[in-house]
Amino acid sequence: MLSLVYRKSVPRYLLMRAGAKRIKNLETGRFSPLQLEDAPEPKLPTPEWVRVKPLLSGICGSDLGTLSSQNSPYFSPITSPPFVLGHEVVGIVTDDNPGFRAGERVVLEPALGCAARGIYPPCPYCASGRYALCLNVAKGTVSAGIQTGFCHDTGGGWTQRTLVAHPTQLHRVPDGLPDEAAVAIEPLACAVHAALKASPKPDDTTLVIGAGNIGLFTVAALRRLTDAGRIICVAKHERQREEALRLGADEVVHPKGMYSDLPAMLGTEALKPELGKPVVPGGAEKVLECVGSENTIEDALRLARPGGEVFLVGMPGAKSSLDLTALWHKEINLAGAYAYGIEEYRGERTSSFKLAIDMAPEIKLETMVGPHFRLEEYREAIAAARSSGRAGHVKVVFDHRGIRY
Repeated sequence: MLSLVYRKSVPRYLLMRAGAKRIKNLETGRFSPLQLEDAPEPKLPTPEWVRVKPLLSGICGSDLGTLSSQNSPYFSPITSPPFVLGHEVVGIVTDDNPGFRAGERVVLEPALGCAARGIYPPCPYCASGRYALCLNVAKGTVSAGIQTGFCHDTGGGWTQRTLVAHPTQLHRVPDGLPDEAAVAIEPLACAVHAALKASPKPDDTTLVIGAGNIGLFTVAALRRLTDAGRIICVAKHERQREEALRLGADEVVHPKGMYSDLPAMLGTEALKPELGKPVVPGGAEKVLECVGSENTIEDALRLARPGGEVFLVGMPGAKSSLDLTALWHKEINLAGAYAYGIEEYRGERTSSFKLAIDMAPEIKLETMVGPHFRLEEYREAIAAARSSGRAGHVKVVFDHRGIRY
């Protein structure tokens, strides 16, 4: 049985970093750190762990950043290559155990916190339900890794074999929820966390920059889980614009209109400096940046009102030459919105994943998943994920359902 294994080396890292954007198919070619291999199944770290057979596994922006070496070296001590990629997973439990029955469908919550690592007492973040911020991601019964798909010992979703998961990482999938919806629960949970962290008020204008899957899911979560009033989404491609409006955006702006059309929509103006991007005196009360590029992060700061809040939802790249003058001049509050956990929602504490699972049927999540690729078609799959916006895709997935074990 085959798996897509990421093997990191300094020469490969430098080659990908220098040429992945310029040389076609470099990141899936002969010198790529990603290779299709007959890799062994991971061992159960302890008897309580569960073996899961993936049905569908998504391709995430962080996976693409890993392949092209655009992700920050920040993550190098808290990952453990070689590893099987894939952290967006819906699968089937293969054996009966005290927590799950064989054949049950589950969604993976990939964060590898203290419970999964056998560490007790847990760190303060895991104890409070913020286990994606675990302090012990390089310790315990499994190798270093912020989450499944970046950890040598757990396996990942890009496999025809199985991966292993701690019971605390698994959520049962309701019978009526299609596999195509279930595989996108993990990125939807990220959006749930970001929306609840922003918590816009009814009289706020909330700006969402970016309409890839995270941006679109953030629009959906803002509209359904918060008191957001006006939501404006910056979306480039036709499918993205259509989905943003369907999911709850009031207005959509093309990226080319961010300084020509958007300032007037925000009740302000754009002033042209001698050099660089326009200066916007006013702006939106809340800005959620869902791309992660240095350009759009700077746009988010310039388009927030004085005293406003900017949330980085998209994963930033490795290098940045940001002009932070707007952050300083307008006294903007800048915060990260990473992953998921236990949320405060309507006076109760509940999981980001539960909220995402409950929301999935309402937004017809399954309609935003596809195309499907077999693991052997990984070159085509990676290319489709790279061009998803232009091609009209939201979430590209590997489909393992035809594989016999």
